Amino acid sequence: MPQKPQKPCDISNLMSPPEPAPLDMCKSVDLPNGKPSSPPEARVPHHPLSPPVSPFAAPANSINPVPTYSFGAKDPILYPTAENSASAATGPLFTLTSESVDAFRTATERLVSEHIASRPAGFFRDSTPPRREDYELALFFKSNCLKMFQDNPKRWLSKERELLRADRKHTSFSMQHSRLPHILPAARPPVLGPQSAKTLTTRVQKPRAAPKSKTQNPRPIRATPAPARETICVGTPEPRVRTVAPNREDKDFESLEDLSPPVSSLPARPNSLKVDWKGNALDLSNDPHRNLLHPDELTLASNLRLDCATYLTSKRRIFLRRLECAKINKEFRKTDAQQACKIDVNKASKLWQAYERVGWLDLSWMREHLNRSAQRS
Repeated sequence: MPQKPQKPCDISNLMSPPEPAPLDMCKSVDLPNGKPSSPPEARVPHHPLSPPVSPFAAPANSINPVPTYSFGAKDPILYPTAENSASAATGPLFTLTSESVDAFRTATERLVSEHIASRPAGFFRDSTPPRREDYELALFFKSNCLKMFQDNPKRWLSKERELLRADRKHTSFSMQHSRLPHILPAARPPVLGPQSAKTLTTRVQKPRAAPKSKTQNPRPIRATPAPARETICVGTPEPRVRTVAPNREDKDFESLEDLSPPVSSLPARPNSLKVDWKGNALDLSNDPHRNLLHPDELTLASNLRLDCATYLTSKRRIFLRRLECAKINKEFRKTDAQQACKIDVNKASKLWQAYERVGWLDLSWMREHLNRSAQRS
């Protein structure tokens, strides 16, 4: 038979042949009947070509395993057993044990003792020196939040809510009173790039000739004079009589009923009625009615540049209008305060804002006057 041409790059020449099965390694022996055993090609199953079998693969015959035979070169062992056992981790790096805790406490006590021994004798003359427990607490800090929560969850939750409310109140107050600088609009950037041909080329204008003046002949004199026209005498209109500007001084506070809440109800904090107002404050140190105002009211009137009598009059007018709105169940707004006062509307708005912040415009302050009006009617 003609032999097939061998191809050096054939897949059968590039792959390793499979190893023989463990049970087929015996030598071929003739049977008693004189017939030779089957050839090796018939005994070896025709498996697809594959890489060599790993030396750690389990033997195919699990009933009677055959001892390993050396079949020439095998794959080298990448990770020997001895190296794996030697490089095995001994345990976690940061595990706390009783010995490590005792060693830490011993070192802490030694550091505290050395610090107390080296401390000067007269170092704490005006104050009490820290105790040993204070130094240990600084060196060994431990949070107690979880313990406090487990002891009393309701109390811990209420305390955290109070802290959150206080933080929000402080943040909102600081945002209201903080002024950010005004940012000017950005200037237009210069136009970069080639300009159009129209802007580069200048038009050459021809000098214009002076206009020629036409000579007019003089008009002929009439023989008969023209009839005289009736002249209408238009006199200069008389100026309008300007009314005298109304007197803006509104200082008769004694003629108005005082329905304002007592000044003792103001919050116990300085400048509780302070408002933002541009301009220099008015000096009220020599005002004859300054003793009728609370110190916070003096600050408010000074910032708004209102003397004490004008401030007291505007204050009483605001609360009189507040009672009128309460009788008809109407909400008291800034517009009502502006209409009630006879001062600048912006200043009246600031008075409404200051009274609203301290709670003087609440309906509870008007209930007594409402009941009294109901009894009279």
